[in-house]
Amino acid sequence: MCNLSKGVEEKGIQKGIEKGIEQGIEKGILLSIRNLMETMGWSVEQAMESLKIPEEEKTKYSDELI
Repeated sequence: MCNLSKGVEEKGIQKGIEKGIEQGIEKGILLSIRNLMETMGWSVEQAMESLKIPEEEKTKYSDELI
């Protein structure tokens, strides 16, 4: 494999790893929101506030929970 191909392959692998980590974090946050809603009887908004979810991300997580 030439150096260019190897570099492209390594960049692709790195992007895949980063995307996987990001997806794992999002799934963990969604699980935390659901657990707080279930165990504490909280609304989506209350659960996200307690987890200090940034305002700009709240819509994304709300949409995922529906």
